[in-house]
Amino acid sequence: MTALVEPATLWLRDINRFVDRETRVDSFVPPADVLVDDDGVTVHMDVPGVPRDRLDVEFVNDIVTVRGERQYPYGDDDSGKRAERGFGAFERTLRVTDDLDPNRIDATLQDGVLTLRLPKSEARKPSRIEVQAGERGST
Repeated sequence: MTALVEPATLWLRDINRFVDRETRVDSFVPPADVLVDDDGVTVHMDVPGVPRDRLDVEFVNDIVTVRGERQYPYGDDDSGKRAERGFGAFERTLRVTDDLDPNRIDATLQDGVLTLRLPKSEARKPSRIEVQAGERGST
């Protein structure tokens, strides 16, 4: 089972949108797609405007954590600005099964999309076992 885990305070973010929408910039939470197949897990995470040096990917036990920051580009003065895009530091975690190979994880960033490929361990991949012909009655 593979599941994307959200920080506990995301419900607060949604409530705050209604309270002070005109004066506050939303935090940035990158959306992610998680695809599971026989060979492993692939995660596509939208991180537009986040340079590679502001991304950190970590795998510990059965948790992959992506941390980063999408910086607010308009300075400190909020007068005359209405920013609808989210900015700031973010963290997304992905709980994965223990059959993945942490030494073969691949992370690439292209066109604002972070792609993580977490392959299964070769020992854990499904394999086909060929049935050999044998003689009847032999032990």
